[in-house]
Formats: sequence, C-alpha cells, structure tokens
Amino acid sequence: MKAAGASGVVGLTGLAGCIGGGGGGGPITFGSIHLLSGFASVYGESAKLGYQMAKEEINDDGGIDGREIGDIIYRDSEASPDTAVQHARNLVESEGVDLMIGLDSSGVALQVSPIMEQLQKPFMITHAATPFVTNMGDGDRAKGNKYVFRDGVNLAQNLYGAAKTAQKTNATSWTTIGPNYAFGTQTWEYFKAYTQAMDLGYEYMENATAYPSLGASDYTAHINKVIDAEPDGVVTSLWGGDLITFLKQAKNTDFFNVVDELLMTVGAATDVLRPMGADMPTNLWAGTRYWFLSPDSDANNTFRKNFLEANPGRPPSYNAQNAYTGLYLYKQAIESAGSTEPDAVIDALEGLEMSAPVGDLRINPDSHQAELPAVWGKTAHSDEWDVAVLDPVERIPAPAGTLRDLLSGSGWPAGV
Repeated sequence: MKAAGASGVVGLTGLAGCIGGGGGGGPITFGSIHLLSGFASVYGESAKLGYQMAKEEINDDGGIDGREIGDIIYRDSEASPDTAVQHARNLVESEGVDLMIGLDSSGVALQVSPIMEQLQKPFMITHAATPFVTNMGDGDRAKGNKYVFRDGVNLAQNLYGAAKTAQKTNATSWTTIGPNYAFGTQTWEYFKAYTQAMDLGYEYMENATAYPSLGASDYTAHINKVIDAEPDGVVTSLWGGDLITFLKQAKNTDFFNVVDELLMTVGAATDVLRPMGADMPTNLWAGTRYWFLSPDSDANNTFRKNFLEANPGRPPSYNAQNAYTGLYLYKQAIESAGSTEPDAVIDALEGLEMSAPVGDLRINPDSHQAELPAVWGKTAHSDEWDVAVLDPVERIPAPAGTLRDLLSGSGWPAGV
C-alpha cells in the first residue's frame, strides 16, 4: 500500500507536504456529472454531500500536496447520454477542470467513457455499475480505456453476490423486473450466468421478464405479469425512485404472497430505505455497494459518525461514500505522483490501495476496477435507526480470476 498521512477518517490518507514538485499552482478543480433532477435526484444529492465532506476534510488537513481542492463543478446528466457527453466536453474544454468524477447511469457511462479517451482526462466513476467501462481487454464488449476508473462495486461483482445469496433460498424458478436499459438486462444475464455456473438447476422464466421504462409511474402491468407466471423468486435491479414506486405498488397486490423470494440488487441503498421508512417490507434480500454499519472499522465508524453529525438523521448512502472515497483516491494518487498531469495520476491510481469506509480496496491495474466485496443481507426493522437495516449482513468477496474464467463452463452471458 502506498504510504499515507492523517486525515479526517482513519486509513483515508495522503502525503500532504511530503512530495516535492506538486505543491505549487492554484486550487485543484473537479468536474462532476450526476443525476441532479428527476426520479433519482437523491443519488446526486447524496454524492454532493460526500464530495463536500471530503473537500472540507482535505482542505482543513492542508489540501492535496499543498494545494486546496477548489471548485467542484456539478452538471446534471438528466439520465441522458447525450447531455452527459456535452457536459463532459464542456467541463474539460471550457471550464478547464483538472479531473473528472461521478456518473450514476450505466447507459450514460457507456457513452461518456470513450469521450474521456478523446479528452485525455481521468474520470473516476462513483456509481454507474456496467462492467464494460472497466473491462479494457475483452474485444468489442469493452468500453473502457486508460482514463476511466471506478471506486464502487460493479454489476458483475454485485450479481456474483446475488447468485451466492440465491443459493441460500429454496427458490428454483426465477424471473426479473428491471429498468429497460443496459443495467436491467445485464443484471438478468449475469444472474443467469453465475447461477448456471454454480449448477443450481434453476428454471429461468423468460416469458415473465419485465423491463419498465426509467421513471415509470405505474408498475401494475409488470407486477401482474410476474404474478401470473408464479415464479419462486424475482431478482430486481430497479433503483432509486423506481424501486420505491415498485415496492409501494407491489405491497397492494398479491406479489409478496405469490413470490417467495425477492432479491433487490441495490435495495439496501439508504437513498431508498430513508424515503421508504416503515413501509419497507422486511425479510427481503437486498444488496448494496456500501453498508453504513459494515465493516466495523475505524475508517467506517469515523466516517459514519462525522457524516451523521453533518447530516442528522441521514445515514450515509453508497453514493455519498463512493463520492467521498473518490476524492481521497485522487488525493492519494496526486500526492504519490506529485502532479495532476493525467498520465501521472493514471499511473499512480493503477494498483493503489486504500483503507476506506467501504473497506480495504485496491484499484486493479489492468481493469481500473476497485476490488471490493458485495454486501447482501435481509431487511429488518430497527429500533435504533429510522431506516430498515440489514440483519444478517454478509460481505461477499469478488470471485477470484476474471468473469470469463468463472463462466468458462457455461459461456459468456448472451445479453451483455
């Protein structure tokens, strides 16, 4: 692990004042693209809280190699790939930002990633989960390039956790409800591929799959389609406001009487649990890319305490944690490189290790993907917290080797 110094969170450390040559110059500026309006604006709002907290800590601790973090210039992707691409170009070419960070939608990330190679500016993805923006060696499927990194769990890592979780259930017939774009369809294909590779003998009910549009207001037809098929289990990749709408409408039907197991791949996001409150169904399997009560480490306990002091009653979400950690990753890389020059930052990020609130992570030098466990558990009510919690909770390490290695017996997922 690269050496580190003190910061507001134990383990999230840098080398302020120790590296020569990088202390001159003005503030370091960041361009950030997130969902800041519409059905999932809470994700962008949470990310901004994480950025602000990290910025204040870093600047109070002497900045990045003697330079303050200056402006973090936010742009709203509006869930539109074209809009996000325009913002990326503007932030680099007109605003002159030093580094880029953000992105919430896989569909958006797939279009922005190639643009960063043209703009020659590093981009740390903090949320969007499609594996192919950090998969640089897999032919036509790869959308990654040397400028793109990710500090959060990707879809492949999370769905491996979903498959291991499904193995705990008695369900044998499965279908899916997911958003009608890459994230939804890839979730289903990865779930099938992993469970086939594990030889679980599942029936996959393709006739009952449902892919509502992003921001849908009425899920009745999709819910009834699943009820009519009577699967044992459903894996859903609905997220944000869409998942909230689906759960509230499903509770008013026979969905939970017919379906024995619901696996929500990002259902334990506190940005879902907070607005659901006491309406959150219990005893459902839910995954997340960071859980505010795990791990029980100095880094996470201090982060959670400080975040709650700044944002009372709002347990930190994975978008807040990933944004927070993303700035610290850049801090450590810049201080290691002694420069904000893109190639120097890229070289320093490759293989970088850090103890973050989410746990110990390493940026894989080949894929630029953070190596992290997926977090899964069952929803339960809590007397201590105003949100549902995970009880039990399990951290499921990413599989060894590449996805292609793991799936060599069952073939590459056909839909991704």
